[in-house]
Parts: sequence; structure tokens; C-alpha cells
Amino acid sequence: MINKSISLAFLLILLNSCTVSKNITANQTQDTWKASFERFSGNEKIEISSKPNHLAYLSSKWKTTEGKLDIVINGTALPKQNTINHTKIDLNKKATIKMVGENANGFYSLHYPIYEQKKININYNSNFELLALASFLINYEDFASIPDEQSFNINGKDIRIKDLYAINFKIANEFKSYLNSKNLQVIKTFFDKKFYLQYSNLLLSIDNFPNAKVNKENKFLSEFNSLQEAENFVNAFNNFSTEIKFNAFLEKYKPYYDKMILEVSQNIPKQNFITEMEHLYSKQVKNYNLYPSLTLGFGQAFGVGRENMIGNIFACFNKPEKIDNPKDLELGFNNETSLRTICIHEFGHSFINPAIDTINPTILEEKKALFDTIKNKMSEQGYTEWKICLYEHFVRANEVMVTRLLNKNQKADEILNDNYKNRSFIYLPQIIEKLEFWYYNEYFDKTYEEKIREIIQELK
Repeated sequence: MINKSISLAFLLILLNSCTVSKNITANQTQDTWKASFERFSGNEKIEISSKPNHLAYLSSKWKTTEGKLDIVINGTALPKQNTINHTKIDLNKKATIKMVGENANGFYSLHYPIYEQKKININYNSNFELLALASFLINYEDFASIPDEQSFNINGKDIRIKDLYAINFKIANEFKSYLNSKNLQVIKTFFDKKFYLQYSNLLLSIDNFPNAKVNKENKFLSEFNSLQEAENFVNAFNNFSTEIKFNAFLEKYKPYYDKMILEVSQNIPKQNFITEMEHLYSKQVKNYNLYPSLTLGFGQAFGVGRENMIGNIFACFNKPEKIDNPKDLELGFNNETSLRTICIHEFGHSFINPAIDTINPTILEEKKALFDTIKNKMSEQGYTEWKICLYEHFVRANEVMVTRLLNKNQKADEILNDNYKNRSFIYLPQIIEKLEFWYYNEYFDKTYEEKIREIIQELK
């Protein structure tokens, strides 16, 4: 009996045989086919029904000791460039994979999961906008006391720090009369307990203020000591939202939010890097969300996620310009390089960090001496622990590999050289070399988690 949970895409995969020789032993599942054969002549085939905006990602390995075997995709023989070859097959039309033998002895292994070619969802979240606004208002005097002449060098240009926060000050000044709000003081008691951005996932999981509620089934209650405490937190924001008429502010600033989303949309990576990442780690995620923010302080970002969602909240990357004319705004999100980092680098953490977390701490401890060589350089970048340093090494290795898989070899080399020479990620070359060997030789035999454990054990 067919398992009803199997997706329609897989139910439509037809495994049809038209083999002349019967000397073949096969083991098939919904997206794999392994076979060994003797004196195999004729062909076996897989037909995959069309599914717009999807692709089959075929990983194939085959070997013959006698005779000849070809893997043929839609009439074109697949070149055998590596031990394991990875080939994307567009499913806008029906696809056919044939194994064509001529008196062949040997085996083949095929894996052909189907991937949706996902788009990144881009939108702001009003709950988070209020969270970040509350934080800026609580710290308003600290920001206001930054000396006017104090500057920061960005790309060789000195920029006044206060100018970097121009949009934050503009918005906060709308609410200066509420700096002593009792609701804001209640919110401050929670921010005093932990970094305010750690509440982000909770706020993304509930209804919009001022109508939000939290229940005992919420997965992010671990941020609080009790359900009652979580309810007090949410109610403080409900009340604050009503008090300052926050929804009216959002309507007034709609041209700003529309322009912010446009700037982000025009600068995210154009290639479908998500499919490459999902195939690399053999893990599919339903939604990828970007939450640009006008109220978050300049240069800040925070990763968020839940089951079947990976996301990132972030502020502008450049100095906001022309912020007083809603018809001619430059809000500082026009930065292709930074948005590329937010996407490929930060999304990568959601795959890589959990994989490294599965490694026995004893293995990490055995290699901790390797951190001493680069500890000062890593600490300058905010990476003060060996495990965090490993997160960053493997995420950067992911950036290089994914960029190469997108056939952007020059860009991949630039990323590698920048991280190796300028940022002291000295273990990157050997990590990338071993991961690429795994991808093209061991992909069927070892999981990503198993391979990174092996790599860390072998680091020199």
C-alpha cells in the first residue's frame, strides 16, 4: 500500500523498465535507485513528471568492469567527470533518466530528490519593529550623547556615527514624549535580564501587537521563567503599542518601508543558491525569510528560525540619505555585498551550527590548541571561543563551495583569499579541500555531519 504521506511529486515518478538482459539486481525507493548487474544490455529508465519551479538534483555514481554503461538524461549522455557527479534537471518539462548498458558488468547508484526552487521572502515584521524601537528609546540618551564629531571609517570614508543612526533618530524623535512611559519601563526590566534580540523568535511566532497572546504551547517560552512572565512581557508590548499609536506610525511611514523592501529586493543574490545549500547538506527548508528593519540600530543583525523557516533580521548597511523626502529616499539597504553575506553566510549558520553541535565535545577539546594560533585575530572579530571559530570557518567554506557550484569561480577565490589572508581563517583551504573531496567522492557514504567530524579530527 502506498504511503499517503509521500508527496505528489514522488508519486508521479514512474520507474519503467525496458531491459533486454535480466541479469540485474536493483533496490529502489522514492528517490534512490541502486543496482548491480552482469552482462546487462538494454536500458532501465526513470520518468519524472513535470513540476514547474522544481528540479531534480541527480547525484550519480557508476562503474563497469566489463562492457559499457551510460547514464542518459533527456537524450544526452552524462559525462563522468568525478566519482560522484551532481546534475540539476529542470522539471518544467517531464524528465527521463536512462541507464543504457552494452554487455556491462558493474553497478550504479542514483539519488534524485526533488527541490522547489525557492524565493526569499522579504518583508518587515511589525512586532520586531516595536521591539527594536523600544530598545532604542530605552537607550536614547546614550545614542544622543555620542559626540557630533565622532566618526567611523567605512570603505576609506569617515562618516559621522550619528549619521549612521539618522533613520533611528528620525523615528525615535516621533516618540520622545514616551521616554518615561510606564509600559516602556516594564519592557526595560526584561531587556535588563537578557539581550533584547533574543526575544525575536517569540515575537515572530505570535499575532501582531496590540492583539498578541502567548500560550503554553509556544516553543519560545524558554526565554522566560514562567508562562505568566511571558504573558507580562507580551502585554507590556500590547499596551505600549496602543499607547504610542504604533499602527498609525506604520501607516505614516509606509513609503519608507516600501522603499526599504525595494532596496533589499534589488540587491539579494540572483542565483538560486538555496538549492545548492539544501543539496549540499541534504536538508530542505520550506521558507527563507529576510526581515529588514528601520528601527534596528545601524549594522545590527540577528538570525531567527523555527521548524521549516530560516530567517534574518537586519538593519541598514550604509548611511541613510535623503530621509526627509518620502518620494526620494535612500535608506542604506542598497548593498549587494552585505546582502549576499546576510543570505549565503547567515543562512549557512542555520545548517552548519547544528551539525557542529552534534560533535562530541571531547573531539573539539582535542583540537582546541589550534585556536591559540589565531585567537587574537579571531577575538578582534568577535569570535572568542574555539567552537564559534569552527562555526565561522565552516560557514565560510560553505560560501566558497556554493559560489563554485554556481560557476562563479573568480568570486569564490575572492571570498577564500579575503578570509584566509585578511581575516586569518587559516584552516579554510584544508576544510574546503576535504569537503569538496567528500562531495565528489564520498557523498553517498558519509553524511555532512560525519564528514565535518572527520575534518575537525584531522585539522592541522
